[in-house]
Amino acid sequence: MSDEHSHPDAILPCRLDGYTDLPPGKLATLVTYLAMTAPPDRMPAEAPAGIAIHPYTPAPDAYRALFRAIGENWLWVGRLRLDDAALDALLADPGFERFALFADGRPAGLLELDFRGDDTCELAYFGLVPDAVGKGNGRFLMDFAILRAFARPISRFFVHTCHFDHPGALAFYRRCGFTPYKLAIEIMDDPRHDGLLPQGAAAHVPFIPLPGSVGDHGDQ
Repeated sequence: MSDEHSHPDAILPCRLDGYTDLPPGKLATLVTYLAMTAPPDRMPAEAPAGIAIHPYTPAPDAYRALFRAIGENWLWVGRLRLDDAALDALLADPGFERFALFADGRPAGLLELDFRGDDTCELAYFGLVPDAVGKGNGRFLMDFAILRAFARPISRFFVHTCHFDHPGALAFYRRCGFTPYKLAIEIMDDPRHDGLLPQGAAAHVPFIPLPGSVGDHGDQ
């Protein structure tokens, strides 16, 4: 899933037909929103061997560690920018549910469900550590998420993804029953510039050094 980190007071003129140059240090991505209004008519996936899902309420550092292990390569930063007090407050909010997928007793996946919108639920974050991918864990976690979301009186369950995400994310969401309904452009600060993520993260999103910084070859 894409991540949000923006400055609403900063306005960038954007061409709706053609190219728009971004200021140094900014990234842009095309976001696809998807939703479902009822659970799909199918049997939920069975748990793979050694896999279980439990509520996840560790200390902030442990939460960030799992968040980073899953999302670093997809430029997830939303929870990394929160201090301990803000993260604790979010995790304790009754309108916010968080679970971990455990593989042989170790956290290997993360699920966040945000019920704070009007009769909707957002799949805020969803992902697996690299060595848990491709083993049926994603479908098992998603089916759990769908049942958990519609256990409350909601009219819509939605998610968004972007081209920073895993290349199979959009197709996976569609196979799970989500339908695309809106496109958006997200512009964000590149978190690799301020050290929040390493420069080598997300190799599929080129890292461009800031003008005048070490590694800048703009004048060559």
